[in-house]
Amino acid sequence: MKKNLSAKDCGIKSALWDKFLNVMKKSLLLSIFFFNIVAFAYSQKVTIKVKNQSVSSVLKTITRKTNVEFFYSDDVFNAQRRVDIAFDNADIMTVIKELIGDNYKAEFVNNKLIVIALNTKVKTTTASVIEEKVKIKGVVTNAKKENLFGASVWVKGTKDGAVTNFDGSYEIMARKGDVLVFEYLGYKKTEVTVSESLIINPVLLEDVSKLDEVKIVSTGYQKLDRERSTGSFVALTAKDLEKVPVNNVLHRLEGQVAGLQLNILDSDNTFVYGTTFGDGQGRSSYNVAIRGKSTLETNAMPLVVLDGTPTELDIRTINPNDIEKITFLKDAAAASIYGARAANGVMVIDTKKGKQGQTRINFSQNYGFSNKPSLSKLPLMNSAQVLNLEQEFVDRNLVTDPASVTYMLTSPVSQGMDLMFQYKRGDITEAQRNAGLDVLRNRNTYGQAEKYLLQASTTQNYNLSVSGAENDYSYFMSGSYSKEETQAKGNSGQRLTLLSNQDFKLFNYLKMNTSLRGSIFNYNSNGLGLSPLGTSLNTLLPYDQIVGDDGNSVDYYRRYYSAQTIPLEQSGYLPWTYNYIDELKNSDRSSNELNFGATISATAPLLKGLDAVGTYSVENSSSSNDNMFNENTFYTRDRINSATSINGNGDLVYGIPKGGIYQNNEFGTSSYTMRGQLNYDGIIGQDHLINAMGGIEARETRETQDSRTLFGYNSKTQTSVDIPSQNYVDVNGYNYTLQYGNEHKDVRRRFLSYYANAGYTYKNKYTLTGSARLDDYNNFGVDKKLRRTPLWSTGAKWNIKDESFLKEVSLINSLALRASYGYNGNINLEVFPFTNISLSNLDTFSQQPYAFITAPANPNLRWEKTAILNFGVDFSILNNRLGGTIEYYQKDSKDLIVDFPISPFYGVQNNALKQNAATISGTGVDLSLNATILKAKDFTWDSGLVVSYNTSEVTDSRFQNYSQYLNGAGTTPPVEGYPLNSVFAFRSAGLDATGRTQVYDKSGNIVNSFTSLKEIADMKYMGTNIPSYFGSFNHTFTYKKVSLYILATYKFDYVLFKPTYGGYVNRQGRFNQYDLNSDIDQRWRTPGDEATTSVPGIQGSTGLSYVRYMFGEDQIIEGDHIRFRELSLKYDLNSLINRGTITGASVTFTARNLGFFWRKNKDGLDPDFLPYTGTNMKLPAMAMYSIGLNVNF
Repeated sequence: MKKNLSAKDCGIKSALWDKFLNVMKKSLLLSIFFFNIVAFAYSQKVTIKVKNQSVSSVLKTITRKTNVEFFYSDDVFNAQRRVDIAFDNADIMTVIKELIGDNYKAEFVNNKLIVIALNTKVKTTTASVIEEKVKIKGVVTNAKKENLFGASVWVKGTKDGAVTNFDGSYEIMARKGDVLVFEYLGYKKTEVTVSESLIINPVLLEDVSKLDEVKIVSTGYQKLDRERSTGSFVALTAKDLEKVPVNNVLHRLEGQVAGLQLNILDSDNTFVYGTTFGDGQGRSSYNVAIRGKSTLETNAMPLVVLDGTPTELDIRTINPNDIEKITFLKDAAAASIYGARAANGVMVIDTKKGKQGQTRINFSQNYGFSNKPSLSKLPLMNSAQVLNLEQEFVDRNLVTDPASVTYMLTSPVSQGMDLMFQYKRGDITEAQRNAGLDVLRNRNTYGQAEKYLLQASTTQNYNLSVSGAENDYSYFMSGSYSKEETQAKGNSGQRLTLLSNQDFKLFNYLKMNTSLRGSIFNYNSNGLGLSPLGTSLNTLLPYDQIVGDDGNSVDYYRRYYSAQTIPLEQSGYLPWTYNYIDELKNSDRSSNELNFGATISATAPLLKGLDAVGTYSVENSSSSNDNMFNENTFYTRDRINSATSINGNGDLVYGIPKGGIYQNNEFGTSSYTMRGQLNYDGIIGQDHLINAMGGIEARETRETQDSRTLFGYNSKTQTSVDIPSQNYVDVNGYNYTLQYGNEHKDVRRRFLSYYANAGYTYKNKYTLTGSARLDDYNNFGVDKKLRRTPLWSTGAKWNIKDESFLKEVSLINSLALRASYGYNGNINLEVFPFTNISLSNLDTFSQQPYAFITAPANPNLRWEKTAILNFGVDFSILNNRLGGTIEYYQKDSKDLIVDFPISPFYGVQNNALKQNAATISGTGVDLSLNATILKAKDFTWDSGLVVSYNTSEVTDSRFQNYSQYLNGAGTTPPVEGYPLNSVFAFRSAGLDATGRTQVYDKSGNIVNSFTSLKEIADMKYMGTNIPSYFGSFNHTFTYKKVSLYILATYKFDYVLFKPTYGGYVNRQGRFNQYDLNSDIDQRWRTPGDEATTSVPGIQGSTGLSYVRYMFGEDQIIEGDHIRFRELSLKYDLNSLINRGTITGASVTFTARNLGFFWRKNKDGLDPDFLPYTGTNMKLPAMAMYSIGLNVNF
């Protein structure tokens, strides 16, 4: 809102008064309380004393003292004349009347706005003019026939003006042929020429660009009045997003939108995730779905639209404090305008713009921290349990004594096994063995892992913005800096974001909008975190010390048996030990990312209600991953040693030169969008409202990748050694060719689209909409039938409240029914109709570059399509104390791309070709309720409830091959007649007498671990791993200056496999072949144990035995839970500050991840962060606490 608005500021002289509309927002909302408000405003006192200052300056001074703003026309009121004035504790209206004189009148529109206008009761000195003028009367209304109080009326080109009364009526003197100008907040300016009639009743049409943000929805192509939209829209404003003060906007969305499923996979990180930028720009760290999945193998991520154009950048690049609104488009009527990319739903993000008024400066700061993670939450074996397992391996001769292997280097064994083998060989006595084992048994070095590898995570964020608007120019500029330290020591990230949004006019005609945005990321990924406890070469056993009893870090032989390695070191090989502390010190892995985006649009009025809009947008993202392994890192020493041999003279021959190893991966994405569009928004008569738009859009995206590896690298001189192409002899005497790892990728995609959308509203009660879009995509070949796809939608809405039979029902404030149907599309960017060929490095034998076919020609590919039927009810009752939306939808997807089995003689990977060969059907319900439960003088209790139900069934997958899945390989394929993301488990039949897993087939026959199952029906359907019911409930309690916000989220009706172990040690005793899960201690040991345990034994076990145990029905747990997600306490400091410079301030304390109100599983597991102990080791989400300060200037 702009303070002290003049007509010149608002562009009245140029017939553009849009800026005034923002100022008038409050009058519309508070008009029903007018009399009480005015009484309060009149009672305000002001002390002021000035000499030789302009009236405009005096009014600004009064505004600073009282927060009352003024509106006037420069053509009517001279605000530049100089005055002397002095008042002490006088009524504000007394001061204003003295200031403006008798020729003008001042009227309160509400307690914050005074309108200054010409006093029409004062007679003019020119009698002839009075005789020529006539009195024009009328009532100003909107399309809903509601009277508009406080609307401005004036004679164009003169100083004559008026303001409408409570009933919307006005009177003004004008001549025949004069043009009357009518303006009001949220409505388009209307001009009417005076004719013979002395009564003019104008109907003002709403201007969606000026409406209250809550009342409009944005599709990216246009802004729509919510009351005239037939689609399924959900809008979150900046105020909604502020409730969750974290650095990634994704976290702020959780539980706020019905139908939005959000799964954050990295609990303590907000933007420090997925530093392998080539892998979907980090999107592997979260899953987002709107109304479930509409595809099987194609990207299921919703399309993200930023300031009107689709963005290829990850959402973490956006500063949440820059967002004005996020609109979710959930059905065909809302999203089909995006055509082939809309089947997964659309997220439309609008960043902030400058608002009328003096320059506003906002600064906010937030600091967050968590408790230090504890490994006690992971089901890990202790030292005694590990030694017991090792002893069984040695006693059963299932592990080879490395000392007995003399023909080649062999893998090492643990400290415990080494003692056992020394005793078995007779190198030590039983007493010596037992003493050594007792030392190990009494150790518990998980505490050392917590101390040296983990830390409490922290987050920091600083945000500064400057905004304002004057005349036809508005601006919003911001910068933010964020820093995060994760739970793994050595892992951190920094983010810098910049944004500049500017709107202005050229030649007093062309409206220009520009947006420049950028972000810079810097990551350090030098931590080990939980990886030493997982399945790796360097597994840290519970008796392995990171730091010894003497305080020094401990070295371990992890590649080869120490007795074989030490002689090599003595002959000149580099030290071949692994040291956890040294790895942390020497690690130098960093990533840098630069993102840039620019959008410029121009809007030109052509005819009344008809505008032409041209838009151009460009985005560019580049990232560099630098892994510098100096000569002290285990990785470098291991690679050099492995490629080193000893010649006949006893000299070392290096296949890889000594020095560091430098790996660099460069990734880049860019996109260009050009759009030309015509918009029409008009009213025919008083009852027919029409809005339409149509256009053409061209878009290109590009992805590039370059990878290189340098050997013998010196980081100081930045030089490396050329690598010879001939073979080298490795440490075991085998010939190898050094693979450089260099890679290049360049993929371009082009899209061309034609689109149109139209809506018609009759008497503001009945609305019909329709849209159509034709998409063309170059990577689908030259056949237009396959390359192009038409997509469309239609919708209808009935505002029942405006019907005569409900209009007078005071209980109901609003009631509307909606229905829509249409087709959206989806596209798999990784399949092509033509043959795909990849070039590779030198062939080992021919020493020449070679190529191979990655995918054969597939000319019958086509777009995936999803038909969406949606019914919705919007309502508010009890004087708007209770309101909400309930929707039912059905989604039918066809032509889904899946693996189509083909003959193995074609030589295609997995003997399958990607084809459009599956269909799924889904249904769901979205419910959103908001209620003001209690409202007293100083206390308010508001509540919200979000309920989502979604299920999807695979209706056609007749070509699926389940043989690999039945034998323990791959994820669950789609099964016809069952829900998407179904969970099938082996029918547990216990263990046999040898400790191997047995299962039942569909007929009840017992199948041993050496026999394959034949069909999917042999497994048991357990449910889905995606919740069928999910949502949230929240409460906001406000008492005077204090507000408390509580958010709880819930998920119901889904199942998961409980984490357990994944296999045992191999015959060389390498502990990287199994994990440390404590379930191992419950294993079968001797015949008869099968009566008391289902954990397979180690004697003769097979991989299929492990798999059938891990994915047996006994391992199923139910994921249902209610989580205490958020608690936020905010205190408004406005009453404690001097409002001279600081106009507002608040402090906020927030706590996240506070545990569970209830969970169904009895194991105490967090279903969102299951404590896996193998390669997917993960800790549950830690409680996070933060404190923030927000100051406005």
